[in-house]
Amino acid sequence: MSEETFADSLQLTTPEEIPANRVSQFSVRERATEFLSILKRQSALKTGLEERGVHFGGRVLLIGSTGTDFETFVSHLSAELPINVVRFRLARAIGDSESSNELARVGFEFARRNAPSLFYIERLDMMGTGSTPRAAVLQSELEHVSWDADNVIVVAATTRPDTVDADVFAAFDRTYLFEPATTNDRVKVLEQILRGRDDIDPSMVAELTDGWSFADVKHLAVSLYMTESVEHGQIAQERLEALIRKSGVLPVGKRGYVKSIAQNLESEKTPKLEQLEQAYPDTFLDQLYLMAVGDDFAGVQRVIESLNAGAPLSSADRLFLSRYPFLLTGSPEDRLTRLVRAKKSYDRLARIMGR
Repeated sequence: MSEETFADSLQLTTPEEIPANRVSQFSVRERATEFLSILKRQSALKTGLEERGVHFGGRVLLIGSTGTDFETFVSHLSAELPINVVRFRLARAIGDSESSNELARVGFEFARRNAPSLFYIERLDMMGTGSTPRAAVLQSELEHVSWDADNVIVVAATTRPDTVDADVFAAFDRTYLFEPATTNDRVKVLEQILRGRDDIDPSMVAELTDGWSFADVKHLAVSLYMTESVEHGQIAQERLEALIRKSGVLPVGKRGYVKSIAQNLESEKTPKLEQLEQAYPDTFLDQLYLMAVGDDFAGVQRVIESLNAGAPLSSADRLFLSRYPFLLTGSPEDRLTRLVRAKKSYDRLARIMGR
């Protein structure tokens, strides 16, 4: 693969290019400092490790919730060691073609060429998903690169560990788990961004954003910084709560928050079952089933099977339900009974009319 392809598919960042005043998540920085101390012991223990037939791989997996500042781990190591950072350009790396599988090999080779380096794999869940050829290539490359032999550290991050192939998981030497932003994380990022705004108490804002992700709090801090300041004293809690509500910043990294938004939107579109049952009396409901079966029997059957199984509905199924919302009423057995009855009635009518 040509050098031109390297330039298109991979990005190289030198330590000098890392921003010195970057806003960072304190708990992630602490783990990076911890790993840095392990790296510094490696040179003293290298001979002992070799005598035992083992080596220091330097392959780290970072797992956290949406909004975790994984980048801090990478930038801190790069600046302190100092070493180059190599990463995929995701638009090229996450495709499903054979070239994207080859790109995994190219990436590791590029990191070796630019050693000492840190190879950062963002969105590992997109690169090492399931039992795919790309996951197998990634596993093999991970197992054959190390800080001892190649002067290459590998750092991978994911917010969806359940989708990563287990064999890819096993290739990492150590894993760091990050909870949603701690109180200390929130206070420190608020202090850094709200510096000079004496009218806003970072500790109070941190209390009001319990469960928010680091990224969410950072966005909120920028929004608060841009509000009009109060001349005397600090803003009261009630006023801060109002500013947070009006900020337009949502805690999307909070566990279950996005799902709750989707459910609320869906419930606004879909009538409650009690209302549906009142709207469609028993006899009329049979007539509606007959109409739906005449229009699209296969579609009615598919949606009823999904509803009865409690399976997620596709966008096509939701559109179908918007046309036939009465399918939501009744028990699973009742739906199937009405479906069978409507199909028999429709077939009988078709025979009578000579269709």
